[in-house]
Amino acid sequence: MANISRRSLLGAAASFGIVAATMRASADAAEPVAQGVLGAWKLETFDVVEPGQPRKPRFGVNPAGYLIYTPDGRVSATLSGVHRPKFDSAAITPSAECQGQMLADFLAYAGRYEVKGDRVFHHVEVSVFTDLVGTTLERQFAITGDTLTIRTITSGMWGNNSILVWKRA
Repeated sequence: MANISRRSLLGAAASFGIVAATMRASADAAEPVAQGVLGAWKLETFDVVEPGQPRKPRFGVNPAGYLIYTPDGRVSATLSGVHRPKFDSAAITPSAECQGQMLADFLAYAGRYEVKGDRVFHHVEVSVFTDLVGTTLERQFAITGDTLTIRTITSGMWGNNSILVWKRA
C-alpha cells in the first residue's frame, strides 16, 4: 500500500472540490438562460425579414399566439392571423378553399426543446404542417425584461427569415 501523507490527501480532495465547484458554476451559469424562456409568452409581432426590404407582418397587424416552454423540456407554439375566415361548424367539412384560407395564416406545433447559449432548438413532434414533424427548428433568442425576441436562423417554412416578439403572459 502506498504511503500517502495527510497533506497530499487533503490537496487531492481540494483539487476535486475545485473541479466540482467549477463544473457546477458552469452549469449554474447556463441555467438562468434556459430558465429565462420558461413559461407562457403572448405573440406581439411576427415579421418577415427579406434583405433590402422593410419588415412585413406575416399574419397581419396584431397577430395572435402563444409560445409555451415547460420546465420538463416541452414546447408548444400556436400562431394565427386574426383575420382568418370563420368556419361554420354546422357544416360537416369546409370547402377546399375555406381549408386553404384557414391554414394560410395559422401555425401550430409542439415537441421538445433545448437551450444552448442564445439558441433554442424546437424538436417538432406534432404539427399542423406534417413536413415539420421530425425536424428541428433552430432559433436565436434574446430576453429583455418581459420581452422574448426570436429570430429564425435559416429560411423558414415560407422561404424567408422572421423575427417574432413575445411578451410574458
